Amino acid sequence: MFSVFNVSVFATETKNEEYYEIILSDEAIIEESEGIYNTNPNTRATGLISHKKLTLSKTNTKLIITAQTTGSEEVDKCGFTYIKLQRLVNGSWTDYSTYCYSDLYSESNSYSFSKSITPASGYTYRVIAEHYAAKKTLLIFTSEETSYNETTSLSF
Repeated sequence: MFSVFNVSVFATETKNEEYYEIILSDEAIIEESEGIYNTNPNTRATGLISHKKLTLSKTNTKLIITAQTTGSEEVDKCGFTYIKLQRLVNGSWTDYSTYCYSDLYSESNSYSFSKSITPASGYTYRVIAEHYAAKKTLLIFTSEETSYNETTSLSF
């Protein structure tokens, strides 16, 4: 059993929003892999996506995927086009679990995803994702941004 909470903290000097993900689990996380294209929440991008995070964590019996996309204030739709857990088989990354766009967004400027998986043991895993943000003008989405991210690998 685990829970993910998003906590917004406002600093008086910078007034930038910071997000922290807290995972409470019956099992301790023994290893964690961060997205190689994660961004610092205090660094604002020039486009629609202002913060992105992707993490793969390992306990004794499962892998935990956590992901977050935050858009600028003008964003009306935010999330992911896909999130994929991949495993290394004979030197090639193959999809193990895939989560698709229709379930991976919200009609707001931020979206968080968390999934616990009990995968086959004896493999190396990673997570890849494409962050997504869009804004509307006159009821249609006129501007979109996507950004690729991947974690480093973990053996399970």
